[in-house]
Amino acid sequence: MASQPGKGLPPQIRPQAPTPSTAAAGDPVADAYYQFVLGRRLEDEGEVDGAIKAFRRAMELDPSSADLPTELAGLFMRQNREIEAIDTALSALKIDPANGEAHRILGSIYAERAEHDQGNAPAASGSGASNAQQAVEHLEKSLADSRLDMAAGVRLMLGRLHMRANAYDKAIVVLRQLLTDEPGLPQAVALLAQAYSAAGRSSDAIALLKDAVDEQPSFYGVLGEAYEREKRWPEAANAYSKASELNPRDTDLKTRLASSLLSAGGESNATRARDLLVSVTTANPTSGWPLYLLARAQRELEDLDGSERTARRLLTIDPSSTWGAHALAQVLEERREYARIVEALEPIAAKPRPGRESDMALILTHLGFAYLELGRSDQAVPAFEQALALDPGDVSQKTYLAQALVSAKKFDRALDAVRALRAANHSDLSLARLEADALRGLGKFDEGVAVLKPLADTPGDDSRGVQVLSEYYASDHRYAEAATVLRAAQTRFPDDMGVLFQLGAMLERQKQYDAAEKVFRQVITRNPAHAPALNYLGYTLVERNDRMQEAVAFIKRAVDIDPHNGAYLDSLGWAFLKLNQVDLAEVNLRRAAEQLPKDSVVQDHWGEVLLKQGKLADAIEAWRRSLAGDGELIDRAKIERKIRDAQAQTGRK
Repeated sequence: MASQPGKGLPPQIRPQAPTPSTAAAGDPVADAYYQFVLGRRLEDEGEVDGAIKAFRRAMELDPSSADLPTELAGLFMRQNREIEAIDTALSALKIDPANGEAHRILGSIYAERAEHDQGNAPAASGSGASNAQQAVEHLEKSLADSRLDMAAGVRLMLGRLHMRANAYDKAIVVLRQLLTDEPGLPQAVALLAQAYSAAGRSSDAIALLKDAVDEQPSFYGVLGEAYEREKRWPEAANAYSKASELNPRDTDLKTRLASSLLSAGGESNATRARDLLVSVTTANPTSGWPLYLLARAQRELEDLDGSERTARRLLTIDPSSTWGAHALAQVLEERREYARIVEALEPIAAKPRPGRESDMALILTHLGFAYLELGRSDQAVPAFEQALALDPGDVSQKTYLAQALVSAKKFDRALDAVRALRAANHSDLSLARLEADALRGLGKFDEGVAVLKPLADTPGDDSRGVQVLSEYYASDHRYAEAATVLRAAQTRFPDDMGVLFQLGAMLERQKQYDAAEKVFRQVITRNPAHAPALNYLGYTLVERNDRMQEAVAFIKRAVDIDPHNGAYLDSLGWAFLKLNQVDLAEVNLRRAAEQLPKDSVVQDHWGEVLLKQGKLADAIEAWRRSLAGDGELIDRAKIERKIRDAQAQTGRK
């Protein structure tokens, strides 16, 4: 706030020495000047009280001079005697309202006070204006005094005050003028870059900083932040990399570099990010954000065990860490271990986190989806409701809640919720499908078709509308109608593997096995890594006990592509069981059954393994889960008969 001790008024506005004609004995102006010089000398020598007396005597001798009380106000400011400084500067302005130095002193004091204000607290002067407002008013007036040679400091203060008041355009004007007068001034460059970014002019901030780094390489870090705000990740990583080269011990720069690399994507970037983060977390083993990023890097490099260890390390350091819980949930979702997600997150979700509502909403979202995957829709609904209450501005939470309401068969509520969402986004396919599913649940299947068909018929090269419509028909076991939709779409989308794959699935559901096999092989020929087609063809062959070794080979290829997919693990386990390789069947079907507890087919297959192992009671429980599950593609009477036969073998009624 204060200028340096001993530095008072600029020479050009100090009281001038008397000329020979005015320096006669007893001349008040000459005496005033003598007291002024004395006051300055005494202040330099640390005799503050003596200096104050000298300045007051000078003011008495020359009451028409505004510069004398201004000099005293400056002394008071340097001594942190704010009240006296304000009163004295105001007295100077009564003599000369345009006195720039008096305005600068007042502006500086009010600016300092504004830094400590909460909101727009009125200034102590009782004017009704806030400290920030008074600071701006006085500093702007000080700029009008052409005698002052302090424009840089004043403009920087003004720029900060405008930024504090969110008056970014005003800050930009002030700071650009400052850089015109003093090109390359580091503080001005940094503040102007902030002003540009805050005003939504990121491209201007980037251009400014790109010019600045040529002269001031220290701005590479700020340039990285500007690129980061624009989500220009490769350029952000490059800027942070150069900043880190200049400051190799700065772990924050390394962390920002790693974050940008991960956002830029790609295996090489993830590898480099991981190595950086290992270094950072070794130097700072309890720092949470780098550990979260390390878990992310490990997950992206498919080191799921390492990612889980890092996430749990973060939770050990801080059991309340929502980022640790988020990292753990992400790796468990990758493995589709939904029961473990519930086990890990329920205790965290049960504890309120005041001030961290959006973080808690994220945890509840993970929990809600885990409930859905486990078929626990009645628990998913309140999880998403709580998440929405914590983060009401997140529209996606409303979609998740609508999805949970459909799964929980609360179709009236779901329909109201999704229609409100579609009013703002009528072409959103996922919302349209939710509305159609709610209508189907209410017995209004054809109305659901009417919702989806216009989106399926929309011109363009996007086949998703057609696929959603065919899936909707399939959800009501109308496989022939679904196949008709897909056949018609083949002329529009001849190279679309999604359309072709779905057609194969609908043919298989109609027991047109040879035609389905032909379609699946077409998909695999065009795309050898199409895991759904590999799995579906393999499973179809297994169900027909046809070419079992080839079937296993297809399914293994699918599992290699997506090793944690419960449907693929079920297919592989079922194939091994058909080949009487019970141990291999048990390994795969156990994982599938744990992952898909509400999938009736999977639970039926798991019961067969348990039966083979002689675990009759466990087999009965698996078959009961099958009957209580989704009911898709099972023969209920056959499963009930299995239960009765197993009970008979155990002697149970």
